[in-house]
Amino acid sequence: MLRLRNISHICLCILCGHSFAHSSDFASTRLLNIAEKENKIYQQIAQDPEYYSEEDLERRINELIQSYSSYLLDQPDDVSAYILYGKLLRRVQENEQAFRAFLKADELDPEIAVVKQQIGNHLAEEGKGKAALTFYLRAVDLEPETAIYHFALGQLIYDFRAEFIQDNIFTQDALEREMLKAFRKAAQLAPDNFDYQMRLGEAHYDLSSPDWRNALLHWKQLSKQATTRLQIEILDLHTARVLGKLGRIQEAHTRLDQVHTPALQKSKQLVLDELAEH
Repeated sequence: MLRLRNISHICLCILCGHSFAHSSDFASTRLLNIAEKENKIYQQIAQDPEYYSEEDLERRINELIQSYSSYLLDQPDDVSAYILYGKLLRRVQENEQAFRAFLKADELDPEIAVVKQQIGNHLAEEGKGKAALTFYLRAVDLEPETAIYHFALGQLIYDFRAEFIQDNIFTQDALEREMLKAFRKAAQLAPDNFDYQMRLGEAHYDLSSPDWRNALLHWKQLSKQATTRLQIEILDLHTARVLGKLGRIQEAHTRLDQVHTPALQKSKQLVLDELAEH
């Protein structure tokens, strides 16, 4: 059975960033038609997640896979096609096939950031942190103004921190500096991305000596940008925890008193338990 990777949240504009310049006009039109057909499926799912039955969706995705495969038999040097094909294969969790598609794209054109990122993603998932690091760094070099590449680099450094330090790729200080730098850059490039802003704040906890003061400054600043009740209460939780770490217990309890969302009550209790230890 075909397994789709969180397909309702897939970016709808799968054509962005692909010029189709490596193909003839006829081939470009053929590839564009395949990509648009794929895009329409994702748009329909975004509008109505129950629109397709499981069987119908599986059939349509398999048809797309066959269309890309057939196209590449005729146009084996089309970089854009390998990228689109690789992304589709990743979405249906055919990761090894996707990896091969991205490797081929990289062979044809070694200067495409998204290809470097996709190869790095696969290597990271396979536990090959050092190899992934090379590709992530290259993606950042190729497109330094793309937030997701910096964010992914920061997360990779965090996930493989023990290995990187053990293998002398980074010292502890350098690793923490580069991790924070990557998360900070992602947050600067995408100031409205709440997830990126949250990860930057939490990165202060991940240091060998947590930087509670800068974490508190970050949460206070981010609170000014919160747009939903849930975001406000999540930030109240983090602020309360940091206040507790700084010994400002009464202020921490005042913040916690504002957290009422049922889904946050377990986290609230964890912070209360921490405060009780002071």
